[in-house]
Amino acid sequence: MQDPELSSALSPFLERIESPEDLKTLERADLAALCGEIRAFLLDTVQKTGGHLGSNLGIVEISVALHYVFNFARDRVIWDVSHQAYVHKILTGRRDRFSTLRQTDGLCGFTHPEESNYDLFHTGHAGTSIGLGLGLAMATAHEPERPHVVSVIGDASLGAGVAFEALNHAGASGERMLVVLNDNEWSISKSVGALARYLTRIRSARVVQRAQQEIHGLLQSIPLIGDKVEETLEQVREVLRHSIVQGHVFEELGVTYVGPVNGHDVDYLVESLQRVRKLDGVVLLHCLTEKGKGHPNAPTHPERVHAAKPKKKAATPTEKIEVREPAPQSGPAYTQAFGDALLAIAERDVRIHAITAGMPSGTGLTTFAERFPNRFHDVGICEQHGVALAAGMAKGGLRPVVAIYSTFLQRGYDQVFQEVALQGLPVVFCMDRAGFVGQDGPTHNGVFDIAYLRTLPNFVLAQPRDATDMGRLLEVACRHEGGPFGLRYPRGSAPGREVLPADERRRMVPGKAEVLAEGEKVVLWALGDLVRTALEVAERLRSRGIQIGVVDARFAKPLDEELLAKQLREATTLITLEEHQRAGGFGGALLECASRLPDVRARIRTLGIPDRFEEHRSTREEQLVAAGLCADSVERAVLAALRVNLVR
Repeated sequence: MQDPELSSALSPFLERIESPEDLKTLERADLAALCGEIRAFLLDTVQKTGGHLGSNLGIVEISVALHYVFNFARDRVIWDVSHQAYVHKILTGRRDRFSTLRQTDGLCGFTHPEESNYDLFHTGHAGTSIGLGLGLAMATAHEPERPHVVSVIGDASLGAGVAFEALNHAGASGERMLVVLNDNEWSISKSVGALARYLTRIRSARVVQRAQQEIHGLLQSIPLIGDKVEETLEQVREVLRHSIVQGHVFEELGVTYVGPVNGHDVDYLVESLQRVRKLDGVVLLHCLTEKGKGHPNAPTHPERVHAAKPKKKAATPTEKIEVREPAPQSGPAYTQAFGDALLAIAERDVRIHAITAGMPSGTGLTTFAERFPNRFHDVGICEQHGVALAAGMAKGGLRPVVAIYSTFLQRGYDQVFQEVALQGLPVVFCMDRAGFVGQDGPTHNGVFDIAYLRTLPNFVLAQPRDATDMGRLLEVACRHEGGPFGLRYPRGSAPGREVLPADERRRMVPGKAEVLAEGEKVVLWALGDLVRTALEVAERLRSRGIQIGVVDARFAKPLDEELLAKQLREATTLITLEEHQRAGGFGGALLECASRLPDVRARIRTLGIPDRFEEHRSTREEQLVAAGLCADSVERAVLAALRVNLVR
């Protein structure tokens, strides 16, 4: 632990900041030094805990300037996505808890109202801050001293349809609010699309940016007349800017555009914010920043510094281990297994096109993009458009594969229904991070996709138990002609030890499960990665002379009704395992099917995620334990069904 006196000497300004009120006691001349201390603090702490490092290093000065100018105890600030709110957390009294960032019972990696009154929403998806801000502006418009509302959004998020819809409405409404555009040309990957190119044109007009800041400094040095002359020259600057960047989109929407300004000049940012807070209507302040500023790899590898992985902490001999986690898997990550399998299929089938929404590396498509650049499509943070694009491709005879995290596919649900399922089009949806995601928590847990997709007619839903079946299922999905096909898989590594070689496994047919172990009284019906948990439980009980059955369901829809009917007649208990909400999930599908079958003898018990939002924890395995989906919990459920006492 760092010595307090040494820490104070290294960070004399940061050590004084326990609240925004403390920040306001600093002289403006001290703010640049404070920003340097905050950046050093982030580099030290976040690289230990893990977290979104690059975006927070890039927004230090904007965050400090906002809290210096506004009073967010009364004013409102909404951080789009909110993964870039670490500096905001530091300035609002949470600096001493940063060693717990994204850890079990620690600070959330996003804004969270239960942490602080300065956090208005618990958000983790992009593009919503302007709509939220406009709603708050409307709700407070009647107040005699109405608060200021500030929405902070990145350039990649601004390309999301929902952000543009909100900006369109805001400009027409005439409400007073400020949109701070943090333009670093990146989300996780490079920002894409026409709007990104438009912002680049504005960004590239650096002659205007530099000139206006130099003129501003010169005029401020002239006593008495400096401010008046600057007001006149503001009109000259606008003419100059319009001559370089024609037809401002924002102003056509009724939004007052200010900028671009240097997002790392905290003194100039404070002055700019003090000016724009006096303006009526919707104002957009365009700030140019560098993602990962201060990190040695940022200039050459901004994508790599987006998120830092936590350093592994070695357990001490006296440390109590409360969670028995499964041994690390030796197989490839499910994401990699998907990317490799798709690449192999695309080599043989020219119809295969891959679509992602701003996450080529996160979805395992980087190599595909390099190998087939004309068959790879990154639509930016626009999931709705990505799904509609896939529908058009499928209608035209192509075979689109849409790779989107489970939690983000929720954003395109209407297009999944209207443009794909209703049309019966053969679009393949590959839902990465289906299940728990550990440190990112409820905004990113992919635990609702079975429920929101299996109700759609003719929709096939499947999940592989390992890397081998990932490739086999993807082959089936790409050949499937009867409508959309959903393939879900979790974060993390696939099992390295195969239960059965590929050529000994049951043929992969939609609606056909695979029996992996026979049992008379209790049978575990497991889906996806939890098949290995079921097999572990079966092995434990076998060593005690108890034989249970294990079925790899493979498909959440359609179900293997023939096998299910047989086992419901012969067994006493069927237990379903799924890394998904119990409500509307795989277990519910079995119960619905059982209600239609005659001669049902067995009782069905569903094991899944309880009816709650599971908070972030240090690991996915801890979340599985908390939800009762670890091997110990499943073993207890089996023994309870057999009425056998657990003896350890």
